Amino acid sequence: MKAVLVTYEAKRKNFESTHRRNQFYRGLFGYKQTVKRNGKRYEYDKDGLVDRTGVTRVDDSVIVARKGCEEPVLEYMRGWQQVSHHVFKVKVQDKDVKEELQNE
Repeated sequence: MKAVLVTYEAKRKNFESTHRRNQFYRGLFGYKQTVKRNGKRYEYDKDGLVDRTGVTRVDDSVIVARKGCEEPVLEYMRGWQQVSHHVFKVKVQDKDVKEELQNE
């Protein structure tokens, strides 16, 4: 299976605040939000870019996107000047990664 491997580096010193760095990671990986109202507790899952079909995280700072699904990932990375990234065209042979890319 053909894919695109994206490595990125989000150094703390490149961001003006921790909040801004967290925004980058939340957009990439999503997050859970818990809201308490009227004595009840509500949980919301906010999806990130990696939750999309054809995109998976394989290691720290490494994302693989199935061929044809890589453009949203690349656009997201280009939108963050504080984050350096590199893109590689790869052929995925690991059966677990292939399965994740196909099943999502």
